[in-house]
Amino acid sequence: MRFTLLGPLEIVTSEGSLTPSAPMLRRVLALLLLRADTVVRSGALVEELWGDRPPRSARTTLQTYIYQLRKLFGSFEAGQDTCDSLVLLTKPPGYELQLGEGDQVDVYEFEALVNRAKACRHEGLIEDAVDALNEALGLWSGSALTDVEKGSLLDAEATRLEEIRKEVLELRLELDLQLGRHHEVVSELLSLVSANPAHEGFVAKLMLALVRCGRRAEALDVYQRTRTELVAGLGLEPSTEIRRLHHSILKGDGEVGPQVSAMAPASPAQLPPAITDFVGRTGETRRLRSAVAGDRGLSIVQVLGPPGVGKTAFALQAAHELRSLFPDGQFYASVGDLGDCGRGLADILAGFLRSCGIPPDRLPPGLRELSNMFRTWTADRKVLVVLDEVLAARHIRELTPGGSSCAMLVVSRTRPAAVPGMVNISLGPLPEDSALELLGRLIGPERVATEPEAARTLIRTCDRLPLALRAVAGRIAARPHWSLDRMIGRLSRSDNLLVELGEYGDELLASVEASRRQLSGITRDTLDLVAGLCGETVTPAVVADLLDVRPAAAETLLEQLVDASLIEEQASAREGHESGYRVPTLFQAAVRQLAESWHAPPVGPAGPSTSPFREPADV
Repeated sequence: MRFTLLGPLEIVTSEGSLTPSAPMLRRVLALLLLRADTVVRSGALVEELWGDRPPRSARTTLQTYIYQLRKLFGSFEAGQDTCDSLVLLTKPPGYELQLGEGDQVDVYEFEALVNRAKACRHEGLIEDAVDALNEALGLWSGSALTDVEKGSLLDAEATRLEEIRKEVLELRLELDLQLGRHHEVVSELLSLVSANPAHEGFVAKLMLALVRCGRRAEALDVYQRTRTELVAGLGLEPSTEIRRLHHSILKGDGEVGPQVSAMAPASPAQLPPAITDFVGRTGETRRLRSAVAGDRGLSIVQVLGPPGVGKTAFALQAAHELRSLFPDGQFYASVGDLGDCGRGLADILAGFLRSCGIPPDRLPPGLRELSNMFRTWTADRKVLVVLDEVLAARHIRELTPGGSSCAMLVVSRTRPAAVPGMVNISLGPLPEDSALELLGRLIGPERVATEPEAARTLIRTCDRLPLALRAVAGRIAARPHWSLDRMIGRLSRSDNLLVELGEYGDELLASVEASRRQLSGITRDTLDLVAGLCGETVTPAVVADLLDVRPAAAETLLEQLVDASLIEEQASAREGHESGYRVPTLFQAAVRQLAESWHAPPVGPAGPSTSPFREPADV
């Protein structure tokens, strides 16, 4: 469904319009949409409908409106299993309209486009910012909620949206002027000032556009008319900004004539948002901060860990906390799909340099030259570079800043070739207390407190991996009538655990696949073999026997898998005995799904082995 509020209220589906005509029902729907995915108190809805004099039957009548909306949406059951369609839930102390995956609300699209535009502007991408602002303004088809009878709450919301609309329009005009488009915006500004004669932001931009078009006398006339309007209507003189602009025009100051160049910000800030419910990792964060703080020269910290453990989330959380140490900029790039592609690295460096304010026509064509230019720009600055999904040492070398006060955070699935001075921080599954805290934040601490033993069983079933916990918590949070025991039962009975994790299961599978793809053939075969043993702990001697290789070679293969964070090493409690190795439960499911014939060892004693470890010289 598509909901429009930036103009007439309308509900559009593939089968036509579903917009209700009853005025009170439209008001309830509008308020629920404006606060979608949050609980709207019944008292707020009553206030919107009847103000401070509700009838005795207000609550009953409100329930009738809620029933009618549920009937309209075809959603009667508050606990239905689907999470991809719109539902209207009863949640004390009120009601919550939960949008489905395909539902669109123009207000939220508008806000997302405005945020995108501001991000582009911050990165110096002025034309992209203008395009996003024009797209945002294009969503409006009249005044907000123009055909809805508004009570106090909706009236305040409509006023807020209209103010934001004016701010966005003013920003778009400012950026158009920054790009030298004064001829294109003059007529639009004349119309806006005529409709809003006391809006000094529009007035200042009109004066600036006119003088840049060589229409200096008209610019001065706009000032005089605005001053007369303000003094007569409000008893106010124009603002300091407009008076200064007027004085500059009178003096013939050259600064107001030429267009302003689209300069990039002094400090690029490219970090993706950090997650809001990050928990734990206190010791690792302290170690990372210690590694990058101080005057010890360029710092490079590599974050390692198994798929789904939250490496990227940890690195971004730390990067945001460290931003104040790197005032000259923070850069971010994901390099996982580049392989050994020099062109991809060149594109990343070109993007870094454009965000530093270097015009595209000044960028050299080659990777080496771009890398040298980036090191030159950063040589005397304090910048932070965050690289995600790093697979090769070359990615680090080519994207390293040049300043001794700079730092890099590198997120890797496996250990790339050693880089001098690199500090490694390995993340394991969350400690039990942190995993319980995360589960409580995701589904509500009261549900964890109600079923404490089930909560502990659940986090163990998820191998205490944040990715898996988020997947399971998402299903539980969407089904308030489910107990934790019910979720545990589903996981224990499932033939494919990854299916139960939904999109997070796909994400975990993709992550394991990417790590598995980096392994050599014999190492991959070893992983498939150990995963096929369904959680058994094996020793190098057992693997050596199954693969028909020497014990030392088997131990090397297992250690390679430990370095790739795909299996766990469990030290023997008995001195002199071999360590054991096992694949965590969720990784078993992923590896078995990826392996073509996981039920039988891909290499065994029955046939000739092609293992590179057969000869002593290879170990």
